[in-house]
Amino acid sequence: MTTPDAAVMDGTARRKPQAPPPNRRRRFGIAVRITLGLSVMALLVLLIGGVSMSSFRLFRAEVAALSTNTLPEVITSAELHGSLQKLVAQLPQLAAAASTPQRRSIYDGLVTELDSMQLLVARMRGLMKEGDPGAGERDGNVRLLEQTRSTLLILAATVADLNAEVTRQIDYGDRQAEAARALSRLAAAIESMPDTGAWAARIGALMARAAGATQLDHLSRLKGEARSAERTLAELARLSGGAPDPTGQMMSTVQEELFSLLVAPGGLFESAIDRLQARNRAQALTGQAQVLVETVERSTRALYDSIRDQSAERTDALAALIAERTRTVMVLAATSLLLAVCVYFFFRRFLSTRLVAMNRAVLARLSGNRQPPHCGIAAPAGLPVPVPVPVPVDGDDEITDIGASIRYFIEEIDRRQQALADNERRFRDLVEGSIQGIVIHRDFHVLYANDSFAAMLGMTVAEVVALPSLLSVVAATERQALIEGYDRLLENGQSTPRRRIRACRSDGAGLWVELTGRRVDWMDGPAIQAVVVDVTREVEAEHALRQSRDAAERALDELKATQASLIQAEKMASLGQLVAGVAHEVNTPIGITITGASQLQALIGELSDRHTANALKKSDFQRFLSDGMEMATLILSNSTRAANLVQSFKLVAVDQSSDERRPFLLRDYIDELLRSLHPTYKARTALTIDVACPADLELDGYPGALSQILTNLIMNALVHALDPEQPGRIAIAARLLGPDMVELSVADDGNGIAPDVLPKIFDPFFTTRRGAGGSGLGLHIVYNLVTGRLHGTIGVESRPGEGTRFTLRFPRVTAAA
Repeated sequence: MTTPDAAVMDGTARRKPQAPPPNRRRRFGIAVRITLGLSVMALLVLLIGGVSMSSFRLFRAEVAALSTNTLPEVITSAELHGSLQKLVAQLPQLAAAASTPQRRSIYDGLVTELDSMQLLVARMRGLMKEGDPGAGERDGNVRLLEQTRSTLLILAATVADLNAEVTRQIDYGDRQAEAARALSRLAAAIESMPDTGAWAARIGALMARAAGATQLDHLSRLKGEARSAERTLAELARLSGGAPDPTGQMMSTVQEELFSLLVAPGGLFESAIDRLQARNRAQALTGQAQVLVETVERSTRALYDSIRDQSAERTDALAALIAERTRTVMVLAATSLLLAVCVYFFFRRFLSTRLVAMNRAVLARLSGNRQPPHCGIAAPAGLPVPVPVPVPVDGDDEITDIGASIRYFIEEIDRRQQALADNERRFRDLVEGSIQGIVIHRDFHVLYANDSFAAMLGMTVAEVVALPSLLSVVAATERQALIEGYDRLLENGQSTPRRRIRACRSDGAGLWVELTGRRVDWMDGPAIQAVVVDVTREVEAEHALRQSRDAAERALDELKATQASLIQAEKMASLGQLVAGVAHEVNTPIGITITGASQLQALIGELSDRHTANALKKSDFQRFLSDGMEMATLILSNSTRAANLVQSFKLVAVDQSSDERRPFLLRDYIDELLRSLHPTYKARTALTIDVACPADLELDGYPGALSQILTNLIMNALVHALDPEQPGRIAIAARLLGPDMVELSVADDGNGIAPDVLPKIFDPFFTTRRGAGGSGLGLHIVYNLVTGRLHGTIGVESRPGEGTRFTLRFPRVTAAA
């Protein structure tokens, strides 16, 4: 049964092949065994599939219910609650509307929100009708939804009534304002009349009292003032009737016109009374609307909580269903795995073990020894040739027939193997000693690889040949390009240029290689020979260089971002300092105004008590008029002072916090800025600030930027240049340089700047007061605003001990940002 070794090696001895045995029919052969095992496994797979499909249908039904009903209900209820919040925010605005356009805009927004909420309620009703009608929780939700819908209808009617009352309030307010303006015109006409003595004084007092009374918020007091005005007008009519013509005629005319303006229908008092009544009704309707909104809030919140709880219950039920079906599938899968193990050992006992033994024997026989043929290793000279392993033929099945058939072809295989070994020996002499990796493949299945290529991948040659595909050691992004290059090589046969790709070693480490390929004929068919060179070190050096460059760029970007944030913080700090100063300055006139108002109230109370006790004397009334006029003058002057200061601060602060572009007069704007900054330097009594600027010099640009520039320059002079205890002067001058260019200078007579510091003052973060809170960004912000926002230039002149002058030149009309 065995062939002698010498006959196998030199091919001189021949053995007549044995004819293969005839085919025999067996009752329980390999095919029957395989069919039986696979059938049992197929039954289990079908069972698992059935359970999985059933679970999937249930899961899909639950998910569909959640997505079509529960989830839209949750979303719709949340949207309903969100619309209600918008409605809550807009209701007080409608009651506080001061003009018809504002009232109309707010009312339109409220109507839109109410319509949106009605649509959401209708959508929710439709979703609940599509759901399960038998659920008790859903019935409760329907009741809450109906309550919400009815409350919204009432709320819509209430909002309409509120809108009507606000409309009346605005109309009466406009009438009152028109009557007040007519009263002012009448007062001016009275001043041009000849002196009429006590009549003119009482007319003036009546007009002043009417103007003050219309501002009252108490309806009864307002009506009392109206009746008092009627009595006063009646007394004035008696005085004018006794005066001689033409003065008496003029007095009667004025008295009649004053009667029509004050107490006649549609007059000042009636308009004020109607406006106050409309306002009171609007307040009552606002309270009613808020109660309705709170009712809707409770209903929508309860509805949302109920729907959310139902969603959570359905989600928990779905999770329980998934867990139950998962356990069932896992049990079936474990059973399948156990059966597969049994089938595996059965096949291994009767099939795979015998086939593996036959495969080993065939491989050893074909290679002439017990080594696999792909190793390409011949027996060393002087060593005995190993005896080939015989092909096993034990048993009585198909495998036995296959083993007998294999022996028929042994002699032909030996001859061809010897020829192949000779060819391999010649090829090995050419390529085994190459320091470059060489690999031959067909469809990326390795046919040959030298030691250099295997060493690149950290493998042995046998492991490389055993790879299922060379693409498995190549990065996924490179595979398509390699496949396309392979197809082109097979078509035209031209060598490809060097290509750099990323590969991976057996230990998981990556490497970069350069390869070239050409088409060769190998083992009776075309194949591709690739020459591979390891270039990992070169690629790593390039990558390290790129990383260093990227790190430097990121550091630069972070530095720029930090600088920008610090500049913004500096701007906000200066604005905060301005706010603190103005707040402190406003406290004084407001305190005086409050004191004057309380004193005036006490005088009025005292006069009222004397009048009630019928103890009012003419001297008391004259003293009241004198003291009241003094208190009114004090209140008016201090209120005007506070209003002017707040207006100046508002103008400057709004400009500094926004980038609005607008035309403005430079001299007026500088005055407003200095008025806002006055609280900062008012303690320096020896400081003088002079402004030399044409009153008609108008700029079209960004006042916020100019305000920030002047603020920083003035504060810089106060902090660095001028001693708080010594006299000092800051001069601000502006003039036109031609029709389109403006020159603005800010100069002081302070300490000046040292020559070695002067070139650095505009650098970011440079300061001479690092330990005293200086950030070094003030003049840097000035430079950026002048050159960037104003498109101008800035220069500085300074001598130590003689002062400093900053000169700005920029276009009168700034180009748009």
